[in-house]
Amino acid sequence: MFKVGMLIRVIYPAYAAGLQGYLQAQEPSGRWIVKLEDNPLKDSDQPLLLSLEESDFEVVKPD
Repeated sequence: MFKVGMLIRVIYPAYAAGLQGYLQAQEPSGRWIVKLEDNPLKDSDQPLLLSLEESDFEVVKPD
């Protein structure tokens, strides 16, 4: 079971694979909003938010 605040590692999409982030919220569709710790887009200092399916990430450290 996933919970807001869990630390995860992105599996997909490829441009963010291997990066870690935190679950921020679950959408009504069941997808999760993830805030990445590091932005892979080098020209931006803003945090990157992704909308991911549960199969697109794995839990790094359960609460």
